[in-house]
Amino acid sequence: MAFSKTLTACAATLGIGAIAAAPSIASAGEADYFKKKNVTFIVATGAGGGFDFWGRLIAKYMQNNLPGSTFVVRNMPGAGHILGLNYIYNSKPNGLTMGTFNTAMFLNQILEKKGIRYDMAKMNYLGKLSESYQMIMINSKLPYKTITDLRKSGKVLNMATGGPGSGRWIFAKISERAFGLKFKMIPGYTGPDAHLAMMRGEIDIMMGGVESNTPMVERGRGHFLTVYSSERDKAWPKMPTAKELINDENSKQLAAIVTAIGGQWRIAGLPPKVPAGRLAVLRAAYKKGAEDPAFAKSVKAANRYLSPSFGTDVDKAIRTALNVTPEVQKLLKKAVLVTTKVTYLKHTGKVTKTKRGGRRIWINYKGKEVKAKVSGSRTKVTLNGKNSKRKFVKPGMTCTFVYLRAGAEAKNLICKK
Repeated sequence: MAFSKTLTACAATLGIGAIAAAPSIASAGEADYFKKKNVTFIVATGAGGGFDFWGRLIAKYMQNNLPGSTFVVRNMPGAGHILGLNYIYNSKPNGLTMGTFNTAMFLNQILEKKGIRYDMAKMNYLGKLSESYQMIMINSKLPYKTITDLRKSGKVLNMATGGPGSGRWIFAKISERAFGLKFKMIPGYTGPDAHLAMMRGEIDIMMGGVESNTPMVERGRGHFLTVYSSERDKAWPKMPTAKELINDENSKQLAAIVTAIGGQWRIAGLPPKVPAGRLAVLRAAYKKGAEDPAFAKSVKAANRYLSPSFGTDVDKAIRTALNVTPEVQKLLKKAVLVTTKVTYLKHTGKVTKTKRGGRRIWINYKGKEVKAKVSGSRTKVTLNGKNSKRKFVKPGMTCTFVYLRAGAEAKNLICKK
């Protein structure tokens, strides 16, 4: 999909005379359309995990608010959410197919990645349910207390990231450009793994959500430098936002992209051209469900954070984030480039145990038990030379982990009976 087409779509959406952003109030007849019909709700990841939790929960409440309808949740992992989003976007625009996917999918669109058959600027959004603003946290043992301190030092810090080219890798590279910093990228870390590495002194700095990293700061292990959000965090009022620290326009746009991803988290969308009346009914059912006290109780019981926004507000946020200049597009493409030499390890041994349907697998490697995390969308799994799924890996099989380090997510899982 040409980037120029995306810009055109964004401009048309945001400009005067564009198609009305908010559909008219639907009649009772529009709600009757959903009676005795199956509505497919796509979750663009495998079963379990955050997207599955939110997708199944909101689908349940939307069904409750559309009497006579039946919502069927369908997990569709693959290509890091691209498969599921492609399916949603290219479904019939009849209001009977929708779903949830990673907001960062619009990065793929800006970067013009292969395999994309969607345009998020043209989609209709039901809303979003949460937030996950990215912060930068530094090891508290280091002497730097502000971005300015770090920039003046000229120090190259070890930055914990996900896999090369992953979202956290891109966020770290954007931060280098936006703040004039330099990192040595250390890939293969999840948040908890990075915390342990920081406490051991292996990692100097990391990025992640404010909420999940707050315990590190409260224990005096880490120090927040900045957060990519629209306003200061109420719990951390002294932590400046990224936009407060940035002067040049290109870096401001880069920061706005990271902010939009964090602010519009757990979104749900439909294909373009859904009839306005049906869209209004679905948006009303979504909003009523997300504002139901019982919904909030379920979220709290799962130790998750609820911060909903609805309909046209999410439309505007996504379309604004997509509307970047060609120069910023070039900077993003540069951020994705992996110039660091990355070495993958290969560990082979008998499977000793699996957990959570193969999401965690252990093998005996050289007399020691080592673990790998197995993604339903990012890890390529083969069994006896054929493509397979993690749930079919069983104790006693011989498997090879291809990963950045023991305990990290596997790039490949190669098994045989």
